Amino acid sequence: MEKIKTGIEGLDNILGGGIPKGHCVLLAGSCGTGKTILCEQFLFHGAKKFNEKGVHIALGEPKETLINNMEGFNFFDTKLIDSGMIKIVDMNQDTRLKGVGMQNTQGLISLIREIIQNNNAKRVVIDSITAIGEGINDERKIRDFVFELGFQLRYLGCTTIMTSEIPPQTFLYSVFGVEEFIADGVILITEFERKGDLIRALQVIKMRGVNHSRNKHVLKIIEDGINLVPMFKAESE
Repeated sequence: MEKIKTGIEGLDNILGGGIPKGHCVLLAGSCGTGKTILCEQFLFHGAKKFNEKGVHIALGEPKETLINNMEGFNFFDTKLIDSGMIKIVDMNQDTRLKGVGMQNTQGLISLIREIIQNNNAKRVVIDSITAIGEGINDERKIRDFVFELGFQLRYLGCTTIMTSEIPPQTFLYSVFGVEEFIADGVILITEFERKGDLIRALQVIKMRGVNHSRNKHVLKIIEDGINLVPMFKAESE
């Protein structure tokens, strides 16, 4: 099984070399846990090291805000955006320009597929699946959309990370209760309090085809991006 390195050493080690090629992975966490940073590191690593084009389909924040937030990290390189190796798409803007309402689930699927194909993307980030679901605002349509999206992403052969916004300090993986079942993998970022400080922790819940650790690792955000430290080492620091 070919593995796609994320560029996050600790996560690649947990997964025995990276995410299996073509997998669709759900990255769940509450606000401020580092989901977008992990996703961007995944895209930039692919472009820099393997010449793989990447697409970030954003619904939570405008392209300019996303770029400004990433500029302080060492993995970020604006030349990769200028050259088209990494494409950041403001999905809210695209749906308005093309007259595709959020209730039009088939139109959304077609638009996402078109974005991926037109950019020949090998790595894809959808940030977030929760925002799309809230825009659809119909439980049955949301479930149908998520299942069809998962099918289309596998058909396109890209390796995808979809983010899911969950309430803080919970063990939910999704808001709509279906995302984790169509995903090939689930990565959960939680928070816990230690000595008055709020600590982030990452745990791989599942990854099809991979015999991975389910141990929690402390997640630290540094200039290089995401850094994972085994829990027992972090507790001894």
